[in-house]
Amino acid sequence: MISDEVIQKIKDENDIVDIISETVKLKKAGRNYVGLCPFHHEKTPSFSVSQEKQIYKCFGCGEAGNVITFLMKTRKLTFLDSLKLLGERVNISIDTQDERSPARERYDKLYSLNVEAAKFFRRNLLENKTAMEYFLNRGITKKLIANFGLGYAPDSWNSLLKHLKAKGYTELDLLNAGLIIKSPKGTYYDRFRNRVTFPVFDYRGKVIGFGGRVMDDTKPKYLNSPETALFKKGINLYGMNFTIKDLKEDYMIIVEGYMDCIALHQYGITNAVASLGTALTINQAKLIKRYVDKVIIAYDADLAGQAATLRGLEILKQAGLDVRVLTVPEGKDPDEFIRNNGKDAFAKLLSKALPLIDYRISKVREGVDMKNPDNLIHYVEKVIQILTDLDPVERDVYIKKISEETNIKDQAIYDMLSRKMQNSEKREEALSDIPDFSRKLYLEPAYLKAERTLLKLMLEEPDALERAQTHMEKEDFALESHRKLFEQILGMKSSEQEARKKAIELKLTDQESISEWVNILEYETVYDEDNIDSYVDDCIKEIKKYKLEESKKEIMLKIKQFEAEGKLQESMELAKEFIRIQKKGGMR
Repeated sequence: MISDEVIQKIKDENDIVDIISETVKLKKAGRNYVGLCPFHHEKTPSFSVSQEKQIYKCFGCGEAGNVITFLMKTRKLTFLDSLKLLGERVNISIDTQDERSPARERYDKLYSLNVEAAKFFRRNLLENKTAMEYFLNRGITKKLIANFGLGYAPDSWNSLLKHLKAKGYTELDLLNAGLIIKSPKGTYYDRFRNRVTFPVFDYRGKVIGFGGRVMDDTKPKYLNSPETALFKKGINLYGMNFTIKDLKEDYMIIVEGYMDCIALHQYGITNAVASLGTALTINQAKLIKRYVDKVIIAYDADLAGQAATLRGLEILKQAGLDVRVLTVPEGKDPDEFIRNNGKDAFAKLLSKALPLIDYRISKVREGVDMKNPDNLIHYVEKVIQILTDLDPVERDVYIKKISEETNIKDQAIYDMLSRKMQNSEKREEALSDIPDFSRKLYLEPAYLKAERTLLKLMLEEPDALERAQTHMEKEDFALESHRKLFEQILGMKSSEQEARKKAIELKLTDQESISEWVNILEYETVYDEDNIDSYVDDCIKEIKKYKLEESKKEIMLKIKQFEAEGKLQESMELAKEFIRIQKKGGMR
């Protein structure tokens, strides 16, 4: 039995856009992505993927689901096989009760191999005065050196290779862990040589890879483990295991380098993590969102201006995080700044961190001569591009700010914004006929609408749930998936609504039920809360009407069959049953 926690973790760490993009060419269209549906033939895109909700839906054929069902459907896999495949992608092993997963055994070997390598580097640090002084001279105490497992890779071509082979590991094991490199001539040598080392831990505290830094001006300055089965930069954050162990603040600080992170921890700022030198990803954003709702980016001035970094910040915002940007003065990195100026000075920088929108506007403003009318108009046009993604309230606030700053009337800015948004909408319509998840291009039968509506109401309205429980049985539903969902909703009626939604999805293991669950969650219902009983009754009436009609059809087929076989008595009994059903349905 696989725990709900493991299933949720696998879903969280596998971005649905990444998975679907491997087989479907997707284009950004508003908040979603669109492409040609892989489940039916079409020339105009009707297949929509929501990165925010982590679901897909085709408005041409009605297919819907999550990242698990997509693999089940496209690769003809079972729920368990899909889960295993997704688990392997993000280094989450799934063990069943009757077998030990081969993937788990591979991961366990890699973990133990990395631990042995970390011990080797650690021992070498203690024996090398120059390497130890490198850390001590940068203000890192011996206690913190031990806590972060810092080490030193000797100036040797194969010292680690020899050490680990003596422990029983093979060259292939070390290659898989990214600890050695194979030359074109077929010889093997250590990846990390004459560098101080930083073991990289996952959020659980397991060693998944290493970083190495030179102690002089040699290039490259930093060297990291390659992507392995364990080490995936886009999923992990350096220092996360230490941060969540004793998280006292309601936000996290994201820095760029190992030493930046360690330096902040040294000064008691223990809510700092490092992004492993890559642009931030949706998986990293989700990992952070588990623990806090706010992040402060503390990159150096040069790095913070890069377009890739800005995209990473937008990803954090899309994950629901309040994003602030701290620019370290004079192009210094956080490590250098805090060592030179102390914790209090860095705390002042934190207090002045700009909200993401303000930061983006400040970058646009840099170098603009506000006295030049042409430059001023160009500046406002660029700011408007930033404002188009905001909600109306936020737009109002920033438009007033820009109006005061530029002396341009706010109505003129509103007009410019309106034209910009209209043009944007036209481009999106040209790209796809699917503007959002609310539009349908196919017709649903009345009973199906009624079943989905009733289940949605049961999720959202306690009175609807009680009334449906009183007047409905699971057998009344036409779809088997709806019968399962009816039972699941009733079984979790005491849970809070959002927790119930998540828990129910984790209990579903067949493709049809998960697909219908997505359809129901996205189903739009409009009703008067004061007249909810009447609305529920209408749904129940439609559902039972269809059930009666189907029963009549089934009986008529049997009557014809019995008559053809000469079974007149059986035929007459069924005819009586048919009359009873007609009366039950209020028909004459």
